[in-house]
Amino acid sequence: MDDKILARNILEGLVHNLNNHLNLILGYAQRLSNSHPELKETKIIYAAGIEIDKTLKDLAHHLEGISFAFEQDICLNDWLDKELEYLQHSLSIKHKIVFTRQDQVKGQNLSISPLHLALWYESKLLRLSSYADRLQIQTGVCEHDGKPCLYLLPQLELKPGQIKDLCKSPESELLPMKPFPIKSLWNYEGKSIMGIRI
Repeated sequence: MDDKILARNILEGLVHNLNNHLNLILGYAQRLSNSHPELKETKIIYAAGIEIDKTLKDLAHHLEGISFAFEQDICLNDWLDKELEYLQHSLSIKHKIVFTRQDQVKGQNLSISPLHLALWYESKLLRLSSYADRLQIQTGVCEHDGKPCLYLLPQLELKPGQIKDLCKSPESELLPMKPFPIKSLWNYEGKSIMGIRI
């Protein structure tokens, strides 16, 4: 599941790490070429390294251009359809959580990044799944104070400490949080966690 949440950051980190090694190769190829000008292979290695460097820069630029960290106008109902389909292929969720879908409202649009939305939703699922071996969760789109939101209603009696923990903002070392754009609220009446855009 983390590979989806952090896909862009992982790819950017990969490009950065490859660039570090590539610069080392280019540096040594250049030094070798300067000290042994008769070796044609060093020029070939250096030229290939320059091409790889260009390809990595193009890839990094492309990733930034299509980043799902940017805010978009998202229909929460459609997003949740795709998210639940994705989660059914995630082994850590597939064998641990059974979902029941119950939207309370339809056609709810929200301006937010899909990355933040997935991070909020999936971090709550991971937290909930740590409280039981097997779990049934009702989920869907609802409204709170006129704002569209997502909710998760676990078929599990949660302790006050677990509720408090569940309401914390997600943490990510790779994604800057300034502040996190989704607030977690516990609905005591409905015994569910709700995510609302702040």
